[in-house]
Amino acid sequence: MKTRKLLAILLASTMLGLVSCGTDKNEEAIKFFKRGNFKLKEQEYNEAIHWYDEAINKKPDFADIYNNRGLAYQKADKPEKALEDFNKALEVDSKFWEAYYNRAELYFNLGNFTESLNDLNTIAKVYKDSSFYFVTVGNVKTQIQDYSGATAAYEKAILLNPKNAEAYTNHGYLYFEQNNYAMAKQDFQKALAINPQQHFALNNLAFILSEEGKYQEALPLVEKAIFLKPAQAYYLNNKGYILLQLGKLEEAKETIEHSLRIEPENAFANRNLGLYFQKKGDAQKAKTYLEKAKKLNPSISIQ
Repeated sequence: MKTRKLLAILLASTMLGLVSCGTDKNEEAIKFFKRGNFKLKEQEYNEAIHWYDEAINKKPDFADIYNNRGLAYQKADKPEKALEDFNKALEVDSKFWEAYYNRAELYFNLGNFTESLNDLNTIAKVYKDSSFYFVTVGNVKTQIQDYSGATAAYEKAILLNPKNAEAYTNHGYLYFEQNNYAMAKQDFQKALAINPQQHFALNNLAFILSEEGKYQEALPLVEKAIFLKPAQAYYLNNKGYILLQLGKLEEAKETIEHSLRIEPENAFANRNLGLYFQKKGDAQKAKTYLEKAKKLNPSISIQ
């Protein structure tokens, strides 16, 4: 499930306060901070971190710098460093709401859903009109299996912004997990009408169409999802299954094996490779993969 990061913006009051001090260090801190922000937007995360370091050397009590450096560390796949910076930002300014939001998303990515929800609850009043805030709340509640709470959060997000494609996608996912494919399909179609780049919606809609036996319609959707997210094992496996049903066996095998190289313990990919060998008449190899699929997920259908 995709989530949105907030890039903290230097508030005008903060800027004025720093300039009014008239010190060279404050002016240099602002200059380095702006350079860091530019590099962050350009996705040059190590460069951004360098300039934020320079800014902190000049102004160590500047909460915005810690917050934005935390985002850069998070993007650079250094979550521990990111957490340290978000904590420091809040130590400097306990009402820095963007830092709470960013820390909540970091906790979510780390699988610490309790702490994530605590931070989101702290800023609930501040973000009461934010559609994307409620998507984030819904994502956390989905992970802790509070499905009624997640549904309410996504519906609030849609109410606040009927053009929020992510809210429709994730709302549809809840229906999808309940095997209510008709309602899920509606949500995924709404999401894609707003934003055709919603790869999660594309893949799940392709799955639903394949369940309806509409393999020719499903294939271009899952291919677009893979184009947008090439290393997603589930998307590759979904394509492999669709290709099996279309009789494109060798292309299916190659795609499923690609999925398994990314995620070897994917029960559905093992099942689908077993189905490939069934279709090829290799009963022994089919049995090996189907038994592995069952071991990984006893509830899986091997038909």
